[in-house]
Amino acid sequence: MNYLYILSEDENDDVFYKGCIEKITGMQFELIPRRIRKGGGISHVRKHLPLLLRDIKYSGYVENTFFLIELDNDRSPTHPNHDIQQFVYKLSKREQMKTCRYCEIENLAKQILGSDRNSWPISGAIAVPVQMIESWFLLIYDSKKYENEKSLPIFAKQKGGLAKRYYAPNKPDKQLKDLCADERKNLQINLKKDFCKYCADNLIPDKLQIISNSFSVFNSQVVDWFEQK
Repeated sequence: MNYLYILSEDENDDVFYKGCIEKITGMQFELIPRRIRKGGGISHVRKHLPLLLRDIKYSGYVENTFFLIELDNDRSPTHPNHDIQQFVYKLSKREQMKTCRYCEIENLAKQILGSDRNSWPISGAIAVPVQMIESWFLLIYDSKKYENEKSLPIFAKQKGGLAKRYYAPNKPDKQLKDLCADERKNLQINLKKDFCKYCADNLIPDKLQIISNSFSVFNSQVVDWFEQK
């Protein structure tokens, strides 16, 4: 059995990422979950991630054990090219000041575990879906309807304040969580947890990494796990 430390917001994310990693590796994993507050964002990752990383450092190498840190991109510059898309200039000054979340997480990990990822006690991966995990769900669900991650909405909800201010004076179109809710309804899936499992079960990694650069970055890290040790 393989073991996976996962720093996430809730068990719904855990269900997807567990299935996702099992699809990529062809192996089974048992989760060891750690939590950040739902909606806490990068500030809560800064608070909780060092605790996990120090545990990993002091435990040393543990066979068949890995870790995953996941956080939505939420309109930050995208890794690895740090592209700043045109929509950023219509956002608030606070939103425009965001930096690459992947790099911040990786730099923090390197400060604690060492600058060479190959020398870390156990192998890890950083998942930063652009713009949210729901983006990957939609691309998995229907890649013809939703062509690639850049063609998707950038906000969580149509009725959210960020979307309303961005699209004003017009009414926003449906956003990521709205579209996922519609697709869940089409599938007659009531619980988000079950929809997460559906998406993991229907994931084709090689296909998704072509239309989602953020998934490609994540996928390549997981593929490397069994080549590093």
